[in-house]
Amino acid sequence: MTAQLGKKIELMGIPPEELGKKFEDIGEKKFRSKQICKWIYEHEMFDFSQMTDLPKSMRDWLADNAVITLPEAVEVARSGDGSAKFLFKLDDDALIETVYIPEPDRNTVCLSVQVGCKFDCAFCATAKMGFLRNLTSTEIIGQLYSVRQYIKQGGNDLTNVVFMGMGEPMDNLSSVLDSIKVMLSDVGFGLGHRRILISTAGIPGGIKKLMESNLKPKLAISLNASNNETRDTLMPINKKYPIQKLIEYVPKYANYSKRWVTFEYVMIDDINDSLVHANELVKLIKGLPAKVNLIPFNDSNDFDYKRPQDRIVKRFQSYLLANSIVATIRHSKGGDINAACGQLAARVVMNESSK
Repeated sequence: MTAQLGKKIELMGIPPEELGKKFEDIGEKKFRSKQICKWIYEHEMFDFSQMTDLPKSMRDWLADNAVITLPEAVEVARSGDGSAKFLFKLDDDALIETVYIPEPDRNTVCLSVQVGCKFDCAFCATAKMGFLRNLTSTEIIGQLYSVRQYIKQGGNDLTNVVFMGMGEPMDNLSSVLDSIKVMLSDVGFGLGHRRILISTAGIPGGIKKLMESNLKPKLAISLNASNNETRDTLMPINKKYPIQKLIEYVPKYANYSKRWVTFEYVMIDDINDSLVHANELVKLIKGLPAKVNLIPFNDSNDFDYKRPQDRIVKRFQSYLLANSIVATIRHSKGGDINAACGQLAARVVMNESSK
């Protein structure tokens, strides 16, 4: 190989098919991309000279023309419940947070897709950061790669991925889709579609593009209200895409993916937690191929909102169940390290657990 590049090829987080095309463009065999991806993701090898099934000429070329980039973990905060929050610094010194959530039957990584967020949801700490930029697929997969190494150190392995961290996945869909391709690839992370979930505040055009991608991750819509008036207050995006517009896509996506859609419902004391709201929600979604995940608000000094009493949450769930709505309660982990749902804000807080 003799072709030299002005800018080095990034290998981390690039779908194997895309890498294959890059190699073809420089006169190399397309299948080399799969060999390289296997070294990176399965063998965790970044030293090109040790990629022994590649010709020496290509190993030398890669050393001069390619890079494998991971974000820098500047802090790891460990919760008493076993979860962990990673603060990553990117090449431009921007900060993002990623969360590892262990459960008896799964090990989940919650990924960020943007530095900050532009959608200004009233109950979300990330919104208070404002919006800086989108993440690349390299930066998204870099989070997953790094946290998987942490999981393996504990004798376990990655099983699930959720796009529920900082930012709106549908607002950075190109990078999200590329990262999913790496997750699904048998020379990447080897996950199945049902092991990956995208959570969105509700961008119909993004859901439509997702259905055109031929990728079929699970979909969760952050609903959080049973009427437009309340949702307008909690989620300004509702003024552009009201509830009825979102609901149109639920049966479409369920039919496309062959899986039910999840409605996420953050329960806030005296805002959206009454039986009146529960009744409105039943009327709104009954008959749809969907279930409801109730998420009691995670108290924070950043907000005046409060968490409902447990009996109120259970009463709300019971009402939904009695009306044939599948409803579960999410017991968020990582609250003691500000890693629970809605608490990510990329703050450097060094403590004993991060040393």
